[in-house]
Amino acid sequence: DVASLVAPVPGMSAAQMARAPLFLPYLSGERTPHNDPQAQGAFVGLTLDHGPADIAYAVMEGVGFGLLDGLRALQQAGTPVQQLSLVGGGARNAFWARQLASAMDLTILTHAGGETGAALGAARLAWLACGGREADVCQAPPVASRFDPEPGLQALLMQRHARFVALYPALR
Repeated sequence: DVASLVAPVPGMSAAQMARAPLFLPYLSGERTPHNDPQAQGAFVGLTLDHGPADIAYAVMEGVGFGLLDGLRALQQAGTPVQQLSLVGGGARNAFWARQLASAMDLTILTHAGGETGAALGAARLAWLACGGREADVCQAPPVASRFDPEPGLQALLMQRHARFVALYPALR
């Protein structure tokens, strides 16, 4: 029941989430799962009743759905995934982590210093290239937070994801 959800965006109700426009995040084509470098982004269902919070939500949700589609492609290829780590600037955002955990039906972990994960990863690769020992270089950082799928949010997201998936072929 959408009404029973706790709104993950301050000031945005679960009902607003349910009626937010959908966003296809294909701003520079899409490789997985569509393999279409000509795919284009789109907002669908946008009306004058929507405001900046609705659009921001739609963008975050659409990017999350794109990541979900990539995860499903990995799983269909036989790659088992039990949990994921969220790194980069988004690792600072509990809403984003909750949204991804619920959309992907996986535990999402954030780590101490995870917001700088890409830079640290590049530095670790350089360290390895300069002769660093793998055991010294490739140590997992401590877990800062754990986000598990939330059934109510997950139900809403799966309904919206079904519409999201139908949009690409319809708009193509």
